[in-house]
Amino acid sequence: MALRPWTRTGRREIRALRRLDRVLCTDAPVPSLAVLDMPSIEQIAFDLRRLDRQRRSGPTRESEKWLAAVQRSYDERLCLACRCLGLDEHLGPLEGMDRDLERLRVEHELQAAGLALR
Repeated sequence: MALRPWTRTGRREIRALRRLDRVLCTDAPVPSLAVLDMPSIEQIAFDLRRLDRQRRSGPTRESEKWLAAVQRSYDERLCLACRCLGLDEHLGPLEGMDRDLERLRVEHELQAAGLALR
C-alpha cells in the first residue's frame, strides 16, 4: 500500500515514520555488562526458551492478561540478549504486526549469532 501524502491519513503515517526514524537512528555506545548488572547470556537464553514454551502453549486456563505478560517478558529478554551480543533491536517503539515482525527478525539475528532459542 502506497502512502498518499495529500490525504490526512497519509500525512499522519509519514509523520509517524519520521518519528520512528528519529527513534531508531542512534549512535549510543553499547554499555558493558558489568555496568548494567545484567544476568549472564546463559541465563537469558534459558529464560527465553522457558518463556517461548509458555507463550506457544496457547491459552488453556490462563487468561489473556497472563499471555500478554509472558509476551512482554519474552520481548524484554530478547532486548537483553541483543544488548549482550551487541545486536540492534527496535521492539520498544513498535506495536501490533510491526512488533511481531521485529520479534521474528530479532529471533533470527540471535539464532544467527549462535543463541539457541528453541
